[in-house]
Amino acid sequence: MHAAVGARLRAVAPGRAEAVLPVLPALPAPAREPDAALWVLADFVTGVAVTGTLAPGERITTLRLTLHVVARTSGSLRGVGTLDDVTDGVALSTAVITDDAGRTVARAIGRNAVLADGVAASTWPGAASTWSDPPRAPDGLVLEGAAPDPVAVNHAGVVQGGALASLPARALADVLGGPADEATATFLRAVPVDGRTVHTTTEVEHGGRRLRSARAVLRDDRDRTVLTMTGLRYSGS
Repeated sequence: MHAAVGARLRAVAPGRAEAVLPVLPALPAPAREPDAALWVLADFVTGVAVTGTLAPGERITTLRLTLHVVARTSGSLRGVGTLDDVTDGVALSTAVITDDAGRTVARAIGRNAVLADGVAASTWPGAASTWSDPPRAPDGLVLEGAAPDPVAVNHAGVVQGGALASLPARALADVLGGPADEATATFLRAVPVDGRTVHTTTEVEHGGRRLRSARAVLRDDRDRTVLTMTGLRYSGS
């Protein structure tokens, strides 16, 4: 998936990863409002910061990802992920995402489980993608009521967490009057790229004039919950 959206690693060291995501194709509002690129890049660099420290035969899966948005941009993004701690098979990592001018756009916190299994011991059998020119827009990989795009897979053959989170983020933006300033995605079940569809439901928890909060639930076509997301949006004016 990272190849499809044009995300490229620029530096990797144990406990640290740096990647860039290029200028996105022009998209009509509100398609770009839910910050899909931020979710994709945040999950990418927080995860690679952890995987760079793993032993052979180990892998990670995202349990939770929180995104704090400071500003929004339609330009290129740079993310730096740093491993903070690994305890009892759970890794915590953080990421700082900046724009072309070096201004902070968002900060993210990732929680990942470290696993040792057959998936970790093998190489994903799917064909490796080539870098798209122009890059694919992250917003279009996982859509409401549709099957995730086959290019959205990660090494384990399931939809990359950031791409998956972009769908409930879009649903929250619809009910909050704009994209959430802060949102937390909790990943409960992996979503394979097998033609099955996904859909979201939302519930407004607080609809004040300045502060609004809501919850979104992402389910597969068997009505199993695969991801939950809470988000808030604050207007100081």
